[in-house]
Amino acid sequence: MRIENRYQAARDRFFAENPRALNHIESVNPAVIEACGITVDEYCEQQRILVFAEAARSRGLEVDEFVILLVAESPEQANEWRLDQHRKVADALGIDWAEFKQLNRIAE
Repeated sequence: MRIENRYQAARDRFFAENPRALNHIESVNPAVIEACGITVDEYCEQQRILVFAEAARSRGLEVDEFVILLVAESPEQANEWRLDQHRKVADALGIDWAEFKQLNRIAE
């Protein structure tokens, strides 16, 4: 599953389990939203992302970890996704994977 799809699946699951949060987002007057220069759909998507991120923070988690906890189908898949994220960080920083693992105490 691509990372974008994981995030969308996690948000979908979160809001399915928390309908009051989604109702709150969708209860804003459309005229007020449009007066701000964005569409209702744009507003709702922005708010879903913000509410989801706040839900992760309130649980003491990074958004990436919250996504993994919500959608990984097994502990092995969750670990694979975590390692993939670490590899991307190492690549972005230009650090050799072996060195990055050692510096961050990551075991494969």
